[in-house]
Amino acid sequence: MIESIRCPNCGAIAERHHLAYLAQVKTQCEKCDYLLVMSTRSGQVLESYAPGLPCEPPHISKPISLRIMPIRNTYLANGVAIS
Repeated sequence: MIESIRCPNCGAIAERHHLAYLAQVKTQCEKCDYLLVMSTRSGQVLESYAPGLPCEPPHISKPISLRIMPIRNTYLANGVAIS
């Protein structure tokens, strides 16, 4: 029997195969290459592979408004600072 589930690694649609003749359950995801094979008798993990997911930086939103303040420049006129 094949069951459609969500991948526990990436959340995409994955497949869970119930292999009664081997007394195993195999979960696999094509999107992230996740694999888990478990024994239905003992619950032991027989084979597993779960690659890391790519880390994407969080979306940084732009501020709604900017507060712009003038920069005061200092000029030298005949060696005297003028603001």
